[in-house]
Amino acid sequence: MKISINGMEITAQESITILEAAERAEIYIPTLCHVRGKNGENPCGLCVVEVEGNETPLRACDTKILDGMRISTDSETLKELRSERLAILAETHFGDCKAPCNLTCPGQINVQGYIAHVAKGQYEEALRLVMERNPFPFSVGRVCPRFCETKCRRMLVEEPIAINHLKRFVADWCMANSIDLRIPRDPSTGKKVAVIGGGPSGLTGAYFLARKGHEITVYEAESKLGGMLRYGFPEFKIPKAVLDYEINTLLQLGINVELGQKWGVDYTLQDLKDQGFDAILIAIGNPVDKPLGIPGESLPGVMGASEFLKKTTTGEDVDYGKRAAVLGGNNIAVETARALIRSGVDEVTIIYPRPKEEMPAHQRNIEDAEREGVKFLDMASPVEIAAKDSGLVIELIRQQLGEPDKRGKRNPVEIPGSNTHLQVNTVIYSMGKMATKDGFTGGSLEESLALSPAGNINANPRTFLTNLDGIYAAGDATSGPRSVIQAVVGARRSAENIHAQMMGVEKEAGESRFNFSRGKSFKDVDPQTFTGVSSAQREKMPQRQAQEVARDFAEVKLGFSKEMAVKEAERCLSCGCTAFDRCDLKKLSIENDINLNKTGMGKKPLYEKDTSHPAIVVDLNKCIFCQRCLNSCEYEALELSASGFDEKGRAESITLLFNEKCVSCGKCVDNCSTGALNKKEQIVPMVNEALEKVRTTCPYCGTGCQLELKVKGNTLMEVTANPDKLPNYGDLCVKGRFGHAFINHPDRLKTPLMRRKKGDPLEPVSWSEALDFVAENFRDVLADKGPDAFAGLSSARCTTEENYVFQKFFRQRIGTNNIDHCARY
Repeated sequence: MKISINGMEITAQESITILEAAERAEIYIPTLCHVRGKNGENPCGLCVVEVEGNETPLRACDTKILDGMRISTDSETLKELRSERLAILAETHFGDCKAPCNLTCPGQINVQGYIAHVAKGQYEEALRLVMERNPFPFSVGRVCPRFCETKCRRMLVEEPIAINHLKRFVADWCMANSIDLRIPRDPSTGKKVAVIGGGPSGLTGAYFLARKGHEITVYEAESKLGGMLRYGFPEFKIPKAVLDYEINTLLQLGINVELGQKWGVDYTLQDLKDQGFDAILIAIGNPVDKPLGIPGESLPGVMGASEFLKKTTTGEDVDYGKRAAVLGGNNIAVETARALIRSGVDEVTIIYPRPKEEMPAHQRNIEDAEREGVKFLDMASPVEIAAKDSGLVIELIRQQLGEPDKRGKRNPVEIPGSNTHLQVNTVIYSMGKMATKDGFTGGSLEESLALSPAGNINANPRTFLTNLDGIYAAGDATSGPRSVIQAVVGARRSAENIHAQMMGVEKEAGESRFNFSRGKSFKDVDPQTFTGVSSAQREKMPQRQAQEVARDFAEVKLGFSKEMAVKEAERCLSCGCTAFDRCDLKKLSIENDINLNKTGMGKKPLYEKDTSHPAIVVDLNKCIFCQRCLNSCEYEALELSASGFDEKGRAESITLLFNEKCVSCGKCVDNCSTGALNKKEQIVPMVNEALEKVRTTCPYCGTGCQLELKVKGNTLMEVTANPDKLPNYGDLCVKGRFGHAFINHPDRLKTPLMRRKKGDPLEPVSWSEALDFVAENFRDVLADKGPDAFAGLSSARCTTEENYVFQKFFRQRIGTNNIDHCARY
């Protein structure tokens, strides 16, 4: 029959439905309930189409084609109907697309994913997953503010997961085990990019641009790469050996480095353009301390925190006296105070004009400083610094919090007549930082580079372009002081824009912000959500004693052991959906611009998770009663029912049971439209990772079932089957679908092992060496004992051809009929 779909004339087989005709013509019609010739008893209503001559839309899944039929699948009316139906279904779906930790991470790293890899012992793959978006897991794993942990729902049970410690663990484990990550790089594009600055932002930009195939040269003013990671964090926070290893891992991508090259002195922006660079990324960080702004700030013994930390990290021997004061309350101020303690200063005091609880430094850093002997003087501000008796005297005035302003914030107010004095030998101030104090020099382009009033580079927050053509800026140089992970994120996004501009392509679209959630804040999470979760205390980071650490700059926190890391990872509640990559409800909701804030979604759990099946987890809170699971089962092994349907056609009181006919083929899971059914072993959500799909043959028997492996790095993520590929057409047995955990087992044999003589240990050998050894011993036994001393048993994994050759070998070459097959083939 000849029909028309969206103006395309096609010839289709009579008696088939519109949906089948469209599928064969590769014309997309959305559906949530259809499974190869079967529809749900309560249809989803999304496959509606308009047929010329019919006043109302028809369901494509059960409308047979007629000769000359003219069909439309994507009119505005149809889109509106689908949106209405999806909104109705969304109101009953209770689950999270992405975990709150993923959403809170500035780097949008798949946090739940790498935690799950740790729980499975897949440490290398965990690190690969982190480095897809953050090339500094060693450093960030030590100094991250841990935004993700503030939203961890495990906090509603007892304590949040130690997410950052797990990130550090996988990085340290890969370093300790000399793992070659073999970071992939695209073929060369012929494009050149110059990166000014070899700190976290500059090296991040270089890393992602190099992976895209561009030739990168990093220009660094200092003698070593690392920027603030090397010169701004003391050794007890980021050991130099760890940082060197981390940087060398990135440089293996072929990044060129020019050390000791200061911008504006040794080269200019115009010089780089003249050398043929297609783009320039400025990522110099914030090397300049903001001035203290009081009399005496230029006296000897008074310096900014950046100057002090550089002296400390480069090993400069300086006598800071017996008493020191640190002015400021940020993390840099706290690390400065801790470094002063280690530099031989007996008494170090941090002075801040607000209560200690309101200091911008992280509370855990403040607690570390207090344990090491740092004192805190809050509600005080410096007025003047004067030289006196070979030392310094700071005049202070006490503060009190004033009345709340329009935003409810109470600002410090001086208390008249409360001036006091503090005598010290050294004053370090940390009032903030900036990219430049008086502007950049060296050439006309430098002088015309637009700056913000705060002394940073003005760059478009979306494109990262400065006011100069082809010149970009990212990291602290544009934003002011931020965390390392925030600098990494800015540089990664700038690299994406630079790549798109140079290659003349559209920038890759960002991920959709669409997200089902079981509660956007802790107060929104229904108390029943985690009913039945057993309490398990958070693993405590091993660390050196406070009295010991104050004597040297060695690392304080020692890192998790393998056992601690796995135990901690197993505490994860796995909030995000492990069917993220295959959820059709999410995909169709995004396609139809569903706004969950307007339509609503499930608010509380109505069902307990069912883990009674040996291989499958059932969470009916996510079920929309599409009945795909029921219709895909060829064994009548599922009993799916609802007590009734509401006025909008939604199922109520759903029950799903597996009966004794279930063979654990897993086809129901692969056909589930929402993630209500999931594989127990599949605990890693595949969110934004590039997966390789590998077609192969199942190794379990000789049938030759075709598998589709989802592979990432060196890890098999999931096994599925293509319904269009013979001989199994999507069907698999329990072993074919679920039986591949052995691939990642530590005891799996990956090479022949041989014992050369009795009592010797087994040793790895090559295949040729092993086969030669077997053949030689076969000859000896055959000569000594005769052919009937041998027996051969063929495995069910062997193909027909292998079985044939095996029995011929025994009958003809050995000369015995002692040959059989475990299934008696």
